[in-house]
Formats: sequence, structure tokens, C-alpha cells
Amino acid sequence: MINSYPIDIIPENDNERVAVLARYEIFNTAEEPGFDSICKLARTMFNMPVSHISFLDATHEAVKASAGLPPMPLINRGESLCALSVLDTEVTVIDDALQEPLLVNNPAVHGDFGLRFYAGAPLTTPDHYVIGTLCLVDRVPRSLSAHERRMLKELAAVVMEQVELRLANRRQDSVQRTTNEQLAGSEKRLQGILDTMAEGVGITDKNGRLTYANTMAQKILGLTEDEIRIRTYHDPKWQNLRVDGSLLPDDEHPMAVMMRTGQPVYDMEIGVQPPDRERFYISINAAPIFDEDGQLSGGIGTFMDVTRRRKLINRQDEFISVVSHELKTPLTGLKGALQLLERAADKPNPLQPKLLEQANRSINKITRLIEDLLNFSRVAEGQLRLSKSVFSVVELIREASQFLRLSAHFNLMIEGDEKLLVEADRDRVEQVMINLFNNAFKYAPKSKQIHAKVENYAGEIRVSVADNGPGMTEEQQSHVFERYYQGERLQNTGLGLGLYISAEIIKRHGGQIGVISKPGEGSTFWFTLPNNLLQ
Repeated sequence: MINSYPIDIIPENDNERVAVLARYEIFNTAEEPGFDSICKLARTMFNMPVSHISFLDATHEAVKASAGLPPMPLINRGESLCALSVLDTEVTVIDDALQEPLLVNNPAVHGDFGLRFYAGAPLTTPDHYVIGTLCLVDRVPRSLSAHERRMLKELAAVVMEQVELRLANRRQDSVQRTTNEQLAGSEKRLQGILDTMAEGVGITDKNGRLTYANTMAQKILGLTEDEIRIRTYHDPKWQNLRVDGSLLPDDEHPMAVMMRTGQPVYDMEIGVQPPDRERFYISINAAPIFDEDGQLSGGIGTFMDVTRRRKLINRQDEFISVVSHELKTPLTGLKGALQLLERAADKPNPLQPKLLEQANRSINKITRLIEDLLNFSRVAEGQLRLSKSVFSVVELIREASQFLRLSAHFNLMIEGDEKLLVEADRDRVEQVMINLFNNAFKYAPKSKQIHAKVENYAGEIRVSVADNGPGMTEEQQSHVFERYYQGERLQNTGLGLGLYISAEIIKRHGGQIGVISKPGEGSTFWFTLPNNLLQ
């Protein structure tokens, strides 16, 4: 037998396929930089440790080009995963080689190399013979999305076009114009792949100057291609930062590390501060490019915008700090009050009522903080349940506003029909009202007048709470209902969850929530509830 696979693993047209391969005069030939560059690009695009281009004849697999592998001798066809890929015109993907019955005796899987993931895109000739593959290999199980499969197949088509062009050049085809058109079409196809990538792609020369940037790179950097070509990745006008905000030295930039070591750098996150806009964060992969003499001539960098992810991580870290502080304050007050009460347990003490009141306030604050955390957890896990009943909205507002009279001297004005009823979760809606009142108390402390209004629209009830505080900018309004967001820092910051939880409660009711505000003109928070009781 010529291999260790079952006999039916050999295509019926294998003799014809091998003859077509021989036509290209490429099997088991020397390395060529053009194919090596495609392997390096594939490894960077898909963030894989190994990529190679192979061709398969009747008995062996020959690796033409590779990135991440040393030069390899001929591989017996019975041990070649390329032998599986040539059976199909679509991309062959093995997520976990240990689970593939055909590979139970394969030395690449069960030997020292430890192959676990394999993806092979067929190199298909114009007359529909599969003569080889463009492969991705990893030592850990993984998968490819449908979009990534399409990209790999398109890149394999580019390889095949290069094979065709190579054959044309070797035979010195007299139709040079056609060859040039094919080359232009291949470049256009490659350009199309790069321009549809979700990641930015940039190519730099050995001096760090950007010579190419795809469409996404231009979008992330906010620069045109012409502007990109006149700058370097360490442009002094643009500050590169570590994720903690400190300045990133030039020699620690991932492209500089790659240029210095000649080794790829993967998933390094940095901050970028342009001279004229907001800071953003990117995650970079950098791979070296070597010339025909093996000298480092530049590098390929792929990067994606991770600003939203980084901001969320920063907010989460800040949230943990705030939780610790917010719980520590009432616990300290409660502990002090209890210690004083314990010392005066056997003696009459005129401060006892005040100490008890202080202890109760601390307990209430801790209870509210824990309730916010529990509600946040319920929202995050989709476990926020509603228990609906019919109640008067105006009456609920009066009850929810009672804490205002205890905590500050506010003049509360309530406008609306007390007979206006709604069917909703009374406790949850009361929680929303308390959050809106509490928001006015914290962020507009000098606004002594709070105006609550209930209005009846067709099919819904609209409730609003207005203050005469400092108001908010459009930027603040766009974030005010996000979790952890706390606006401008004040003494009583809370956890930054109140408005986020309120928004989720209203959404679960099928209503809407929003804010109308301008700097210096106060803020009006509003929400709606479906009024199913209207006939």
C-alpha cells in the first residue's frame, strides 16, 4: 500500500490529477519568496503558529513554502493531511485531530509535533484538479468561522494564480500582456481580501515607515493612505501608551520588538493618543518580512480596535474599588455606633437614639448596596422577573419620594391624575423612581425643586423627573444608562448601577427610558410604561 489510509481515500481521478501537477513543474522544487510571503501573511491574518503550501503527487507530499516550520523532507502520502484536503474542493477543517478516526495512527498528531488543528484550502487548477493545499496548523484545538473559511479559500485562489503565473514565466509565455493582467487580477483579489478584513493591516519597511495600510487600518487610525505613508509607527506626534496610561518607550512597541528580535509578536495591547482626538486602544500582531538573502526588510502588522473592551475593563476595575469604598464607609459607621452602644449598655445615654439612628442608616445603606448588586446580577443573568399588579402611578411617586424629605430639603412638585392606573411590577417601578430621585439628589444638590410629572398618552404612560441642576453634555447623556457610569465624580458616587438597572427594568416592561438635558439648564429623566388598562 502507498499509504496508511483506507484505499478509498485515493481520488478516482488521481492519475490524471498527478499528471496535471507534473505540468506545473513545481513539485519538490526550491523555496521561492513569493510563496513564503503568502504563508507569512496567512499566519498573521489568522493568528496561527504555522502556515504552509504543499503539493501532493502519487506517493508523497512536498512542502513548497512555510511560515513557522523548518525546511521539511518529503512526507509519505499515508501520513499527509494534505491527502485528505485534495479530496474536496472546499476548505477541510479538523478542529481537534485527536477526535478524527482517520488520524489515529498519524505521527504528526500522536508524535512529538502534537498537531491538533488543521485547515486546508485546496489549490484547484482551472480544469478543476486539486494539486495541493494552503494549510493552517496549530498545536491546540480551535475552529474557523464561515468568514475565515471564505478568506482562506480566497487566499488559496491567490496561491493558485501565482502557480499559474510561475508556469507562464518558466515557459516564457509569449502572451506577456495576459500574464500582466492575471498578475494585476491576483493583486486585486489579494487587495480585496485585505480590504474586507475586520482587522487593520499595515506593512512597514525596515525603518518603521508604513508603506501600506488597508481600509480598516485607515479607519482605525483615522488617516488617509497618503497620510499614513508619511508617518512611522513611532511618530512623535502620536503618543503610544501602556494600558495603565504610562508612556510606552519606542523600543517596547510591538513592531519595534519584532524588528529587533526578528520574531512575531502576538496580541499586544497598547493605547494610542493622537494629537487631535480621543485616545483609543489597539491589539497588535506583528510578523517579520525577510528578503531573498534572509535579511529583515520590514514587517506586517495586523491590529484591531479594542477601545470598548479596554474601557469596560477599566470601568470594572474602578467598580470594584468603588464597591469596596462604598461598603467600607457604612460598615465603619455601624461598627462605631455598636461599640458605643455596647459601652453604654448598662448606663442611660442621651446619645443612644442618635447612635441607633446612625446604625439604622448604615444598615439601610448596606442593604441598598447589596440590593443593587443583586439586581445587577439578576439583570446580567436574565433573571430579573416581574410581578405585575394594578396601582396608581401618582401614589407610588409620593411613596417613593419620602426619602427625599428625610435626606434633604427638597420642594417636590407632583403633577398628574391620581386615578391614572397602570399594570406593572410596583416594587420595580418604585425602585426606578427612587433611583431617579436619588440621581437628582446626588448630581443636582443645589436644585431645591424637583418636578415629577405623570402624563397619559395613547397606549402608554410617561413619567418624568426634572431638576434645575447643572445639566449634562451630549457625551455624558450617551453613557448615562451604561453600567458603572457615574458621570462627574462627586462625594456620594454610589456604584454607578442605579440608572443601568432602571433602564433594564423599564425595558423588561416594554417601555422606554431617556434623558433630556443641556449644560446649565437642568436634566429631565423620563420613562414610559405600556398602559394596557386603557380601552
